[in-house]
Amino acid sequence: MLGFMLGCTGPSATLPPIAEDASARPIPGKFVWHNLITSDAEAARTFYGALFDWEFDLKDGGRYSVFSHRGRNVCGILDTTKTGAVPKRAHWLSAVSVTDLEASLRAVTSAGGKQLEAPIEVGGIGRVVTVEDADGALLHLLAPANGDPPDLDPAVHTWLWHELLANNPKRAVSFYEEAFGYQVKTVTRESGRDYTVLWSAGGPRAAVLENPFDDVRSVWIPYVRVEDPAALAGQVEALGGKVVIEPRPDVRNGTLAVVLDPSGAPVALQKWSPKSGAEEQR
Repeated sequence: MLGFMLGCTGPSATLPPIAEDASARPIPGKFVWHNLITSDAEAARTFYGALFDWEFDLKDGGRYSVFSHRGRNVCGILDTTKTGAVPKRAHWLSAVSVTDLEASLRAVTSAGGKQLEAPIEVGGIGRVVTVEDADGALLHLLAPANGDPPDLDPAVHTWLWHELLANNPKRAVSFYEEAFGYQVKTVTRESGRDYTVLWSAGGPRAAVLENPFDDVRSVWIPYVRVEDPAALAGQVEALGGKVVIEPRPDVRNGTLAVVLDPSGAPVALQKWSPKSGAEEQR
């Protein structure tokens, strides 16, 4: 299943580099790539293309699409109707950079997670494997072949942030702290809920909070930086998606919207600026 998820079939497969200006060395703990696993790739290409001005390049007979924004690769889309492995629900699968894949897999298992497939070599990218964390959320581990995207302020309509909606936040935080060596900083919001930020290599990488949705497994939600979340949320239904959380003053001062694409995969739209990034983002 992992090879299908990555849009390739074996060790000889080659995909475009995840960063043209990669860092000189890996940035462990950084989220560096995203794959949308969906049974309706055509609708997804239309949706994200219209919403974020992303352009796509079809690979392998249309089974895999590489999205780019202003000439820079952003993510990939796997059409599961062409793989014979259609998931119950579409979802984004994010990749975390690690320096030693075998050591990281041992740490994942020791911390209560699971290795789901054997690692594979993806030409131009590195060695990749899919795992499940101790709370049931899925993610890729990537040992990069040529460094990672550098730590820069994200451009509008590119990836900004990542949040784990965890059914058991304490268990999830403990897992990521033990398995990946994240430093943990927790604050209590006005709602009374804890918001825990995971730090590595000198920067914040992601956050963990309690899953607010019933009957939904723990899941990583990727965030896209936008200028006007309300305006974009207003386009979602016409593009075949659904607005789950509309921008409103009591939710991060109106800077956030959470939507589902036409196949049901969640993605967050966040207004953000470098000057007040920490407050807006959290």
